[in-house]
Amino acid sequence: MCSGHPAGDQVGGDLRAEHEKVSPWSTPPGLINHWLAVWELNGFLARRPEQGEGRRTWAETAMYALDRAEAAGLDAITANVSRFHLRADLIDDLGPTGAPLWNADALAADILAALPLRREQAAGLAANWRQRARSEILALRQCENLLGPAQSTRGHLSETPTVTELDDWLALRERLP
Repeated sequence: MCSGHPAGDQVGGDLRAEHEKVSPWSTPPGLINHWLAVWELNGFLARRPEQGEGRRTWAETAMYALDRAEAAGLDAITANVSRFHLRADLIDDLGPTGAPLWNADALAADILAALPLRREQAAGLAANWRQRARSEILALRQCENLLGPAQSTRGHLSETPTVTELDDWLALRERLP
């Protein structure tokens, strides 16, 4: 078969070979935006008071979309900040449940696990953060953003070592950039 191209069938063969390397499960870059749009719509519906307890179902759908966006390449910190804010909003508005997604103690543990720095590191860097390297300031900002949802759910937490650690972080949060 002649393709009419000076390289003949080699070009078509190269394209086919490249196509075959792509897994059917691989995600095109544009798909991140698709999943983020699904996240936004369902997150919006989850925050509408007239939805009542149905808000949790909308939120679960939003969480699924955010998981897919993360699988498609969305960075984990950005995904977690969004995820934790939605969880905190619903816990604060509708109250906690025994389900891990809507349990304030589980959210606190998830927030602490997602922090990119240890508290001692963050405290040391926060003391003179304006003189720090950009990457260190970014890590401090990530800690500050991840801790935001913990403020609103603090009243729903049990007294555990996790809560003590979270309280220490929340006191430090005020000094983070």
